[in-house]
Amino acid sequence: MVVRGVPERLAKDGWWLDDAPPRRVSPIWLLLALLICADQLVWGVTAGLGFVVCVFAVALAVYLTRRCEVPRSRAMVAWALLLVSLLPSVDLVQPLSVGFALLGLAAFSACMITSEWDASALLRVMARLPGAGLAQTFGDVRDARVSAPSKATLWQVFADWLLPVAIGGAFIILMAVANPVVDTWLARLAALETGFSPSVGRVVFWCLTALATWPLLRLTAMTKMLQRPSRQLVLPQSGLVNGRSVSRALVLFNLIFAVQSLLDASYLWGGVSLPEGMTYAEYAHRGAYPLLAVALLAGAFALMSQPFVGDRPLLRVLLYIWIAQTVLLVLSSILRLDLYVEAYGLTRLRFAAFIWMVLVALGLVLMIMQMVGGQHVSWFVARAAGLGMLALYAVSLVNVDGLIARHNLAVGKVDAFYLCNLSEGALAAIAADDQLSCMRWVSHPQDWREWGFRNARLRRSLAAIDEVQR
Repeated sequence: MVVRGVPERLAKDGWWLDDAPPRRVSPIWLLLALLICADQLVWGVTAGLGFVVCVFAVALAVYLTRRCEVPRSRAMVAWALLLVSLLPSVDLVQPLSVGFALLGLAAFSACMITSEWDASALLRVMARLPGAGLAQTFGDVRDARVSAPSKATLWQVFADWLLPVAIGGAFIILMAVANPVVDTWLARLAALETGFSPSVGRVVFWCLTALATWPLLRLTAMTKMLQRPSRQLVLPQSGLVNGRSVSRALVLFNLIFAVQSLLDASYLWGGVSLPEGMTYAEYAHRGAYPLLAVALLAGAFALMSQPFVGDRPLLRVLLYIWIAQTVLLVLSSILRLDLYVEAYGLTRLRFAAFIWMVLVALGLVLMIMQMVGGQHVSWFVARAAGLGMLALYAVSLVNVDGLIARHNLAVGKVDAFYLCNLSEGALAAIAADDQLSCMRWVSHPQDWREWGFRNARLRRSLAAIDEVQR
């Protein structure tokens, strides 16, 4: 059976139920089921466990469209990746945990389609999913449009619809007269009451959900687009970056960094007195963030200069020395920030700065390992990206606001306005301390869809504190 307006290639992909191959569920019905699922689990409620179940349902729908082609071992790895990515959302649904959940869903979909079983192939498919998905969705909408027969005139189309619409309207009117419930429905529909018709925001939510999930249900049709061979990463080279400019830059940069390292060694590590009128807090604050930017810029230049120092031992030594000085610069930045936190307390920005400074230092160490081992630049890029993702994943499982409140209250850096405006994660630390009292209420889930592990721990902690204080 061929449905008018539906191309043969879509029927072969199993897009239409009547033409689907054996044991394959039609994406059309899966999409409708997912829209209902998202509407009931996510729309109109505080994001919690319902979001986790919704993402899991999307993954299950993707698996149903590909289970005949995916080996069991690969499917088990895909489910493991998805479950790990959903753990931060089980703890607390926030932008970072949502990002990991969506990333895990993309990794799950990549496992369902890739024919190569390695990390680079998975990352390549994941990177291509958004663009290929939009192209596939546009193509499906374009190819599936149903038009009137070419020989039909406007009058014939009108005549074809006149009889059913006219008699159907008469039936509706008679039923409205005979049934007050139907009459009430029609009155609400005529008045476009909110209680009857869905809100504009809800319709937009349905459309966005359909746009995001439909490509994942059409992975079979996107195989060629997602599995194209990729070109190897090649660092850009221009006339400004050449052997002579790199050699001059390395000599100059080493001298500049040596001066800065000497000053830090004197004032931060050696205990030399600062100039009159300058405090250690001011010295630390002036240098913490700019030096981090300097280190990032230095790392980028070190990557660009590698092709020009491979066969020149002197330049290679200069590059090693410069990277080592950059690591020392980052360590000095960490010490500067630690002195500033000691003087003024911990904040979200300062906590994030600590994390990124440590990551930059470890990234520079990775760069030295890459150069000593003779690895390609892509080796460093992949591991640096993995290191960053691992750090973000760990942070998503940490109650940062609670950590900030505990630290500041423990060292006596009590900024009442700042601490009281932190999220509810700080309430347990504040309630357990006598220095500060904030009029804040902890949120309570209305049903299981709003439940979160971090919120449950917080409510238990507050209940225990109240019991002790009584």
